[in-house]
Amino acid sequence: MSKSIMIIGAGPGIGQAVARKFGREGWQIVLTGRNADRLAELTAELTADGITAHAVPADATDPVALRAAVAKAEALTGGLSAVHFNAGVVRNQDLFSMTDAEIANDLAIDVTAGFNTIRAATELFGTRGGTILITGGGLGIHPSADWAVLGAGKAALRNMVQGLAEPLGQQGINIRIATVATLVSPASDQASGAADVFWTLTTDPNAAWEAVYPAV
Repeated sequence: MSKSIMIIGAGPGIGQAVARKFGREGWQIVLTGRNADRLAELTAELTADGITAHAVPADATDPVALRAAVAKAEALTGGLSAVHFNAGVVRNQDLFSMTDAEIANDLAIDVTAGFNTIRAATELFGTRGGTILITGGGLGIHPSADWAVLGAGKAALRNMVQGLAEPLGQQGINIRIATVATLVSPASDQASGAADVFWTLTTDPNAAWEAVYPAV
């Protein structure tokens, strides 16, 4: 049975680079996000490169919808090997100039959707094992007032991964975070480099719970 990865928060940057990296290694790909049209475009790009790819639209801030999407991805692929949370709102704005609605929306995507993903993937993998990947950020370690909510979100995800690494590992589930401490554009060297880090975090049984990219 071929291996497969579901990328939640799939986009043209890190998400598509991860999809290409894993797809070229023979993995099936499932792309998930709220924008069905964008998912269709990204999936078509992968298919044109000979990669087996599926699009499963879903809003990760809705736990019920997310669990349904994970179940669909499981059925489409014959069994998921990894689930990657890659969603986030990249907002360069200080805390006090944001509206109440903007703060609530960003935290829902940056944090709640990530926690929903971890819970859904853990439920899926159960005792059979699997890998949960999280796209972190340098702001989670080195905060900036100019990127207030994004930094808080990345810090929350990093905290959760660190806290869960040992207990989940004991039941055969690896949870890993790549702390990406650089701006990443679509189809860039940085995107490819980050994808290589995620590949190592998935395939190296001795990988730590966190890898920082670029390495320092």
